[in-house]
Amino acid sequence: MMEDALELLYTGDLHLGRHPSRIPDDLDGPELSPKAVWLSTVQEAIDRDVDAVVIAGDIVDQENRYFEAYGAFEDGIAQLDEAGIPVVVVAGNHDFDALPDMVDNLDSDTLQFLGREGQWERWTLEQDGEPVAHFDGWSFSAEHVYESPLEEYELPETDDAPQIGVLHADLDSRGSRYAPVLSSELRDTPADAWLLGHIHSPGIQIDSRPLALYSGSPQPLDPGEQQAHGPWTITIPKNGEVHAEQIPLASVRYDQVSVDVSGVDDPQEATSVISEEIKEHVRSELDTRSLELSLVRVYLTGRTDAHSTLVDQHRSMERDLGFREGSVSVRIESVDVDTRPAIDLEDLAEGDNAAAYLANLLLEIENGDTRESYGNVVDDSLAAVRQAHSANAYNPLRRETELGDPDGTDAIEHLEQQARVLLDTLLSQKGGNA
Repeated sequence: MMEDALELLYTGDLHLGRHPSRIPDDLDGPELSPKAVWLSTVQEAIDRDVDAVVIAGDIVDQENRYFEAYGAFEDGIAQLDEAGIPVVVVAGNHDFDALPDMVDNLDSDTLQFLGREGQWERWTLEQDGEPVAHFDGWSFSAEHVYESPLEEYELPETDDAPQIGVLHADLDSRGSRYAPVLSSELRDTPADAWLLGHIHSPGIQIDSRPLALYSGSPQPLDPGEQQAHGPWTITIPKNGEVHAEQIPLASVRYDQVSVDVSGVDDPQEATSVISEEIKEHVRSELDTRSLELSLVRVYLTGRTDAHSTLVDQHRSMERDLGFREGSVSVRIESVDVDTRPAIDLEDLAEGDNAAAYLANLLLEIENGDTRESYGNVVDDSLAAVRQAHSANAYNPLRRETELGDPDGTDAIEHLEQQARVLLDTLLSQKGGNA
C-alpha cells in the first residue's frame, strides 16, 4: 500500500449459497464454492491490513437465501471483526429482504449496512478521530427498482476526505428493472470512486475521476462469466488518481479457446491439437495462483476432412477430453464445431444438383447476402431454431443465463452448420456426384 493512502478491498455479487454451473461431478467440492472464495477474500483483507472491506450487494443468492449463506457470511465478518477491519455493505436485488435480517442478527462492531429502505446513507471511517473516507450507500428495498437511485442522491460534498459511492445498479441500461443509472449521473456526483454491484463480469466503466467499476462475482457462476474473477484493491492517495487492481482469487475460470483444425484428418488428431492449444492458453494467459479448475469452451474452425466426424463426435470429446496443466485441472465445457469440409465450394457450385445448391448457399452465407436468394430457407431455419429454443429442456438454461430469443444471426449460423453437414454427407455417399 502507498504511504498515507487509503486502501480498500472491494467485492460484490458473492451469491453465497449458489454454486458454479457445469462443474464435472468428479471435481466438484466445497473448495469451488463462492463461500471458499469469500473466505479467501477475507484472509486477503487481513493479510493486506486494508482500511475497510466494501461489498456492493447480492451477498445472498435469491435461490438459496439466508440459511446456506448466513454461516459463511458470519464466519467472514467475525474474522474481519477480530482483525479490526470495518465492512461496508449494501443490499442488491437478490438479497434486499434477507441481508437486513442477516446484518441485524450478527454480533459485529464493525459491520456498516448502508441505505436501508432505499434511502441514501453516509458512514465515515475515522482514524485517530479524523475522517479518512466517507462512504455513501444505497440499498434495494424491493426486488425491482425502475428509477435511478441517484435522483435522490443529496449527501453533502466535502473535501476533508475521499468520498466513495457504493451502489448495486444497472449502468447505462435504460428501462432496466434493477436501478438503472447513467454514467453521466455518476460523473455529476462529488464522489472520488463508485464501487458497483450487479453485473457479474468485472471491469472498469469510468477510468477517470470518479473511477467507476464493477467488481464482478468473485467466483464466476456460469460459462457466460469468462475472464479472471476476484476482489479488487482500491487505493486512494491523498493527492493523486484512484487506482484499482484485481486480485484473481477465483478457483474456477470459464474460458473460450478457438482451435484451427485445418488439415486435420481424424478426431484423434483433433484431440491432440485441442489439448496443445488449451495447454498453451493456460500456460501463457491464465494467472494460476488460486485457480483449481479451468472450464474451456472450444470453438473448432478451419477446413478439414474430419468435419462430419467432428460434428458427430463432439459430445464425446466434451466428455472425455480432460487433463492437468500444472496445478490446474482442465475440462471441456463444450465443443462448438464451426469447421468446413475440405472441399472447393466454387468448383462444386458450378453443377446443377443438390450439392451445387448447398455449395451456392454456403458461398452466399460467406459473402453475407444470404437473404437475397435464400430468404425462405433462412426463415425456415429461424422457425426451427425458435421451436428448439422454446422446448422445456432449455428452461433451466434460460433462467440461469438470461438466454435471449434466437434472431436472424442464429438462424443463419444454424443453417450454415446444417448445410455443411448435409453437403459433406452427400459428397461422402455419392463421391461428389450428388
